[in-house]
Amino acid sequence: MKIMLLVTGGRGGSDFFQGLLDSHSQILQFPGLLNNENIFQILTLKNSYEISNKFINTYPNFFNSRLSAQLSERERHDRLGPKKNKFYKLSKAKFIKKFVHISNKKVTNTKLDILKNLHIAYDLAKGKKKGEKKIIFIHTHIVEFTKRFIEFIDIKDITIIYTMRNPLSAINSPVKGWLNFRNGKHFFPLNLYFQLDLAFKGIADLTMMEKKIFIVQLEKLHWENKKVMHDFCKIFKIKYERCLEKPTYFGLQWWGDKVSKKWIFGVNKNFKIDINKNLFFLRDIKFFEFLAEDIIKFYKYNFIIKNKKKIYFNFLPMKCELLVWKNTFRHGKIKHIFSIPFFYLKRILLINKLVIKNKYFPYSIGSNKR
Repeated sequence: MKIMLLVTGGRGGSDFFQGLLDSHSQILQFPGLLNNENIFQILTLKNSYEISNKFINTYPNFFNSRLSAQLSERERHDRLGPKKNKFYKLSKAKFIKKFVHISNKKVTNTKLDILKNLHIAYDLAKGKKKGEKKIIFIHTHIVEFTKRFIEFIDIKDITIIYTMRNPLSAINSPVKGWLNFRNGKHFFPLNLYFQLDLAFKGIADLTMMEKKIFIVQLEKLHWENKKVMHDFCKIFKIKYERCLEKPTYFGLQWWGDKVSKKWIFGVNKNFKIDINKNLFFLRDIKFFEFLAEDIIKFYKYNFIIKNKKKIYFNFLPMKCELLVWKNTFRHGKIKHIFSIPFFYLKRILLINKLVIKNKYFPYSIGSNKR
């Protein structure tokens, strides 16, 4: 089975894409992110009972989607189905039994064996038939965690799917969403810097890993869903199934996360690239578009401003920074207040045209040429 890792750009639609793959008969996956540091310890354990119990304790939301604050409050895995009142549960006892049975077939299991066995046991505990599985799909989510995960598993044949959106939209969406979500209590200078770094350096950081990388553009996923998913199936030699047209978790309709403040199910042919100019000064937009010039051209996005000047550095505070600083003072958390000058200087030094270099641009699934 092919190991495939899902990594996201800023609000790039990774949960949406994972939801589209949820019910595919040839794909194994857990219903959420695997990016918990405990997974490294789990994969080094020897006793199959200890492994399965540690896994359950680390990822309780995989066994009852009402238990996790992240999934319940933010990802809405407790608001599934047509009436938004469904959740999922999986028998822990059944999972342990299946995992122990599979694991005991071999005298010793490598880290990769354990990872595969966890996925197979989970699928069997769901009541799924064995069938022909071709892909183990793992949502590692963050670039840095993905690097460590690949090094730890020590397997060369890994494919990375990177979900992304228009670079300016990749800043607009998290700034707008997180400042409004729970009164901005989760969005401070560190978080803004992370989003800026992801939007402009995410592809460059991934390509340095020298793995097979494919891009999924959120806009295409909505506008040309069938074309993208047919191409995905063709590339990875799996069957095209109707479930690829609607996002679900445990086969139940998923309505998007709470950060977007909307209840959205399925593909939106009218999906818009939203740039709220109240979040940016004009010079910020010029700077961002010059930073992302190659990305915008290669992935066929449109520029907001034409005939713009080349701005290699933006030394002045950007409007999104000022908004985040205001939010930081409003919450009065000292450590975040003191972090303002640090991340401001870090942004100037590390997010500029002289530093950002893209080795190459991976193929966007659903494009006409490879």
